[in-house]
Amino acid sequence: MAEQRASGRFRALELVHKNSDEAFFADHPDRNARIRRAYQGECEGEFWSLGEHQRERRRIILWRVPKDNPHYDPAKQQLLKIPFLAFSDETVEDRDDVLLPILHQIMIEAAARMQ
Repeated sequence: MAEQRASGRFRALELVHKNSDEAFFADHPDRNARIRRAYQGECEGEFWSLGEHQRERRRIILWRVPKDNPHYDPAKQQLLKIPFLAFSDETVEDRDDVLLPILHQIMIEAAARMQ
């Protein structure tokens, strides 16, 4: 029973963050990326695949799929959620000119690992 309540709370929290992410991009139509702290339990497996780290370093970079992307669906806003570990003393500014090059590098490295 307690496990069901915890699972329900996690799903509710996940929905709140999803809605706030969508609201951010609706409020900022000129933005294509965003960074925020990961909430507890978010992308847990993905973060652990990045190796040992302190939880407070966890960030989520969100990228709005652009209209010229083959996976773009005009019927719904698509956001790609990318787990990211900040250095312990690092502040990553929440601006497209900072985040888009980071995303590009992440994508290049991921593509290279797949080959």
